[in-house]
Amino acid sequence: MDNGFFCKQCGMVKARCVCPKGNTETTKKPETSRNMTPEIKKLYPDVEDEIIENFPFSSPRKGQFEIISRINDAMDDGYKYIILEAGTGTGKSAIATTLANIYQPAYILTMTKQLQSQYSQEFGYPMVKGRANFNCKDAGLEATCDMGTCQTIPSSQKFVCEYGITKSPFDDGSSAFMDAYGSPIYFRSGDACNYWRQKARAVESPITLMNYDYALLELAYVKHFGKRQLMVLDEAHNIEDKLMRRLEVNIFNNSLRKDIKTTIPRNMMGYEDPKEWTLFIQAIYQDYKDLNVKELPKNKADRINRTKLRLSELMSNLEEHPDNWVVDTTPGGASFKPLKIDVYAQERLFQYADVCLFMSATILDHELFCRWLGIDPEEVYYLRINSSFPASSRPVHIKSVGPMSQRAIRRTAPKTIPILEKIIEHHKYEKGLIHTHNYKCQQYIMKHIKNPRLMDHDSKNREYKLHEFERSKEPKVFVSPSMSEGVDLPYEKCQFQVIYKVPFPYLGDKQINKRKAKDPKWYAYKTVMTLLQAYGRGMRAEDDYCETYVLDGNIKMLFRNRLYKSLVPEFFTEAISKD
Repeated sequence: MDNGFFCKQCGMVKARCVCPKGNTETTKKPETSRNMTPEIKKLYPDVEDEIIENFPFSSPRKGQFEIISRINDAMDDGYKYIILEAGTGTGKSAIATTLANIYQPAYILTMTKQLQSQYSQEFGYPMVKGRANFNCKDAGLEATCDMGTCQTIPSSQKFVCEYGITKSPFDDGSSAFMDAYGSPIYFRSGDACNYWRQKARAVESPITLMNYDYALLELAYVKHFGKRQLMVLDEAHNIEDKLMRRLEVNIFNNSLRKDIKTTIPRNMMGYEDPKEWTLFIQAIYQDYKDLNVKELPKNKADRINRTKLRLSELMSNLEEHPDNWVVDTTPGGASFKPLKIDVYAQERLFQYADVCLFMSATILDHELFCRWLGIDPEEVYYLRINSSFPASSRPVHIKSVGPMSQRAIRRTAPKTIPILEKIIEHHKYEKGLIHTHNYKCQQYIMKHIKNPRLMDHDSKNREYKLHEFERSKEPKVFVSPSMSEGVDLPYEKCQFQVIYKVPFPYLGDKQINKRKAKDPKWYAYKTVMTLLQAYGRGMRAEDDYCETYVLDGNIKMLFRNRLYKSLVPEFFTEAISKD
């Protein structure tokens, strides 16, 4: 397989290197796997040549070829959906990469831009990101592409960016890509916009990396990308949440006042039935339709057009599935949220590939997983691989102080402080992570434990602080409500962690409250899944070691309540220490 050229300076595979180091020399990407192919074939004579030739590394981890072979056979048998539930250490990214190489064109979807970058750096595939991630050439690199001239000037002024794209070929331009409808898109010049160049590369690439947020917007609305043979959905336990957020429609008085000079009537703020909002939504939709967007800056015009589209979709959804929606009001506006996404997942995401491969360490119950995503279990091939990590290397210590529920936490929280201090002192030479589940608990710990080893973050500096924690050579302890997943802290980066509070979803959210009332198993599932994701942050390899402490007495519910107990895997229970 040829994915382009390999830049020696920035380590990326691309049609032509435009890395910030300024290197223009290109060479073919080293083919480590193929160089080792004859030796691997001798070691694995029963594995198909196609799998060995497309494997990205010089040798596989234990069981990887068997997993790939079984998935490959399932795809040959015509399965539309394949679920791989496998813990950390299985090497799911290499499995995904091998199958994507075989069944290209393919998409690989990740949770975050950070995980996108990890895939790209390790395997060389192009990734696609939004305008805000690139500097605008027309603005002299003083603004990102989402704030560049082409986005801030009214369309009536007919501004043409010399770095942009067009549907008509230019003498000094070049073909950029074909969109999902087969129409050619051209660069206006050889010196193309950074955003459009990376997007063109991603559209044309046989394997493309996207994060879920970008994919849900791009595939369903923009449509520059077409249907592909395979879609790999990494961290698949998050698909439902991502789709829920994509479908959610927020109506804020500030925006209404600025755009169409109106606000939500006060008497409507008490309406809890979404059907009671139908006439108002129709009225503001018409007001948005009547706006003359040609005289607005393009980025504002685009926002207005997106608002019209979202309102139109909301009207259709409320008409077709009125009982599946909940309205949640605040002093500044109203949010319309779906209770389930099973009727939307196929149209919004799964239809853009012939085969969907779901990968996660925490599927927990594949039949429930399928039901919530509207997937027919008859079309599913399910494969579960148990973790090879020994329980002795990932012990769980229950240090219960009593329930940490909203009602009881004022009484139990003070009891956590001396226990936390003992844990931190016991691991005085090691780095650790305290999962608080919410900012209130984080702030309580930071206020009552005056230890310079502790560090925290807010919603704006999370990534910066995480990198600071990872790079630190000191035995820092990171106190966070949002590190339960998407964080890789192997070996000395995290040798102990604390589950301060069992991560029950917040019942103050009407969407969560009503969903629990309709489906209590879903609420239990979300709790156990988030707990297990947090548990896995510090134990990342077979020879790694990380101790976990649980302080919330509500952990006992997971072993006594049948809804929770049926979802807790042996992987977790076998690690619980008897101390």
